[in-house]
Amino acid sequence: MEGYVDIHNHILPQIDDGSHSIEQTIRMLNTAYNEGIRVIIATPHYKEGRYQKKVAKLEATLNCVKDEIKDTLPELELYLGSEIYYSHECISLLEQKQIPTLAGSRYILVEYSPGVEFNYLKNSLQKCLFAGYLPILAHIERYKCLEQDMDLVEELIDMGAYMQINASSLAGGFGCKTKRLAKKLLKRNMVHLIATDAHNEANRPLSIKECVKYINKKYGQSYVIKFFIENPRKIINDEYI
Repeated sequence: MEGYVDIHNHILPQIDDGSHSIEQTIRMLNTAYNEGIRVIIATPHYKEGRYQKKVAKLEATLNCVKDEIKDTLPELELYLGSEIYYSHECISLLEQKQIPTLAGSRYILVEYSPGVEFNYLKNSLQKCLFAGYLPILAHIERYKCLEQDMDLVEELIDMGAYMQINASSLAGGFGCKTKRLAKKLLKRNMVHLIATDAHNEANRPLSIKECVKYINKKYGQSYVIKFFIENPRKIINDEYI
């Protein structure tokens, strides 16, 4: 089986609240490699007023990381993306190529406040779709409006949005409540992608082995391949999931 793909993480050094240094980034990438990950889409935060690095800066940082690992981790592929905190301006900025999509595809990773109202969530994702983008809702197990009524998740999927959960949520990294919701979403077949959302090498690492073991035991290897290989590869190839 080919290596796993991680489509949500914060490995770029000194860009957001993820890696603080190139040394930390390399440690994170070594962990990822040991976990069986062979492809990573780096997704630094984009949030107006806080994280607004220029695309040129992000590309230069990614290229620096690539240069650092080309001899030690030659099999590891790195791509650029972003985790976009939705705002009314983000679609215009995407169209102007001031915010990176995932690996240059039509896919975008979008996040919101945990307390976001469902109507705002739905309407904004709809705007992304109308603009020609394929939105992936980041860590859906954190949004209270979806926790209260899981049929709303199905409504978003039917509309054309994709759902991502964090591997660490299934391991209880964000508490029992979040873990239960993540498992319910899997049981109801409402998940398209599982990613690390890694921020460091300690409490939020690029680790998926425990999650892969759980998925394989509970649902079988075909689900492991779907969540960690096939669907993420479709993003990179700009194909429909």
